[in-house]
This record gives sequence, structure tokens and C-alpha cells, in this order.
Amino acid sequence: MPISHRVPPWRTLVVLAITAVGLDPAGAATPSCAGQANCTETSSFVATVSDFRTSVSGNDRVATATMRFQNKLARPLILGYVTGSGVVTDDKGNRYVPGPDSVRGLGAVSGSSVDAKFTLEPGEASDARFEFTWKASKATLGTTYDLDLTVQEIEALAGGQYKPGKERVLHFTNAGQKGGAAAAPAAAAAPAGDPCAGLQRCASGGPFTAQVVSLTPVGGPADRHHSLKLNLSFRNVSTQPIILGYKSGSSAAIDNLGNGYVYGRPGTHDTSFSGIGLVTGRAADPSFVLNPGESRNAAFSVIRFNSGGKELGTAWTYDVVVNQLEILPSQQVRTGREYSLHFTDLSGNMPAVSSGAAAAPADLKKAVEDLKNIFKKK
Repeated sequence: MPISHRVPPWRTLVVLAITAVGLDPAGAATPSCAGQANCTETSSFVATVSDFRTSVSGNDRVATATMRFQNKLARPLILGYVTGSGVVTDDKGNRYVPGPDSVRGLGAVSGSSVDAKFTLEPGEASDARFEFTWKASKATLGTTYDLDLTVQEIEALAGGQYKPGKERVLHFTNAGQKGGAAAAPAAAAAPAGDPCAGLQRCASGGPFTAQVVSLTPVGGPADRHHSLKLNLSFRNVSTQPIILGYKSGSSAAIDNLGNGYVYGRPGTHDTSFSGIGLVTGRAADPSFVLNPGESRNAAFSVIRFNSGGKELGTAWTYDVVVNQLEILPSQQVRTGREYSLHFTDLSGNMPAVSSGAAAAPADLKKAVEDLKNIFKKK
């Protein structure tokens, strides 16, 4: 049977109360690049490089960029990455190019073939992650980097069909510096209604939030390998049940020295997670179900191979991709929207955070209780 959720009458009125106390972001100022570094905008959206880092993977150098897209329109906006369009160039002329499965969170556009899963509602923002690789050999490494890629707007047609729309060529000068992150926007404030507002180590993924509850380094300089264990709390911030799954092979980290951590040996089955179902190209496990307001934890681990005798980092950036799943009437599981979650400035001595839902504002709590009491009296 398909997933369904019957909303009680009082809950419908609670939604109205939320709007009444000013938590609905509608009417917020149109997003723009004003005062933001590493930002470019079109008539439809704003794109900002929120994080840019270089790392080492075997004999390869890897440039990883996290980009946030925000819809400027008063209607839903569908975006896709034009396959093969991305490139990172450093100040020595070295070119980093995307490899297989190097774009996360953003669907691909190739000719007339489009992936329309990356849909932004009016004012909504969401992240995508891009990885570019260069076989360094003995060439001189650069210290600053430019990023270019092309994004295409996708138009929805009748009958559930789509077609490619306008192409948007995006260019970022000095997107990042060697070994570091892109500069954060100087006046970056949380969007109105942002469910992560006021929460530490939190990433918002449409109908849910994800928060890093803890990070535990395992091993030391004398050990052959070094690994990290992360505990993430996922919370449903929508009014309907949701199903989430971990995208196989997408768990990765970079330390403050530029060393990469991965889920396991490339090409092997991903067993680096627990508490959440796995999504692969062939199957999806729909066991991780969250009801409205519910929180559940999942654990992930990443490893840096052959680190023995080498300096270890003290802070990490972590990325993971989560898919939203849907159970069809035929009992088949359909993989829907892909969310790229990005966490920065993680360390092994982080103060503990609560994995529960954030407290609601006092006026909202009172409105909810008042509405419940009305229906109790009837």
C-alpha cells in the first residue's frame, strides 16, 4: 500500500497557527549575492560556493566544492548539471575534471535526457557537491582555484514529461585556496524558517534536518589506518511521514591537512553505516521511516588508509548523500530527491548536542496547546 497519513483536524489548524505566529517564510526578501563572496546569480537562482577544499587520493589530487542553490522565483525551479561541463583550474594551469559519479545532490542533463529530482520550492535552498580530479604527476601545484560549470533549468511538461530549458554558465574566480575552504558569506544569515537555525553542526535537507551528534576518531599515528565514527540525528520537519536511505559510497571526509577519508576500498560493498537503509543503483531499503517531528539516529564511519607514521588532522569536513524514498502502490520502492549534506569544523572533542527536536517558540507552543484544548472540549 502507498504511504498515507491522515491529518487530524487540530493539526490542520496548527499549520494555520504556525503561519499566524510568523514562521512561514513566505514574503521573505528575494535572495541575492549582495555582500556574499564566491556567489553568482541569474534571474532564477543564486549559487554560492560555500566550501572548497583540496585533498589527496592515492596519486590523484581532488578538489571538492559544495555549492548552495537558492530559488529566486515565485514558482518551483528544477535544475540539472550539464554532464561534463565542470572544470577546476588552478593558477598554474592544471585542470581538475569530474569523474564518474562526481556530482551529488544535483541531477544530470545529457542531451534530451534529464534528471528532474532537484526541485526547489520558492525561496528554498539546497546543496550539491562536486568532485574534480587531477593526476598530479610531477607538475607544480597551484594555490588558488577557479571553478566553472553549467547548470540547466528543466521545464515540466504535461503528462509528467520534462525538457531542458535555459543553460546557465557559472564561473567562480578564486573559489578556494590551497588546503582551505571558500570564504563564507560575510553576512550569511539563516533563511527565514530555516529548521537548522540555532542548531550546531546541522544541515537542512528539504523535509528533514541532519545533525552531527558526535564524532569519534579511532586509532593514532602508530596504527596502520585512521578512521572516524560519526553519529547523525535525522529529524522530520514536515507534516507527512518520510522515508530516507543512505546512498552507497557517498560518505566521505577531509581533514584540515587535506587528507581524504572514504567509506572503504573503492569498488567494494559499502558496510560503513548502521541504523539506516542502503540505496544502490539496483535496490533501496525503505526501513528508515520518520513520522512528523520524529528523530532517529544513524551511524557512519570513514577511513584514511595507510596513515601510520603520518601526521593526523584535528578537524574534519564531512559529506554524505541521503535519498528520499517512496513506496508505490505496487510495493516497489522509488528513489526520489537526492540530498547532499555537508558539515564543517568537526572535531573529536566537540561538546555533546541533543539529538532531539529543537524546542518550539513559546508562542507557537501556546497556540498548539490552545487548539488541542478546543477539540478536547467538543
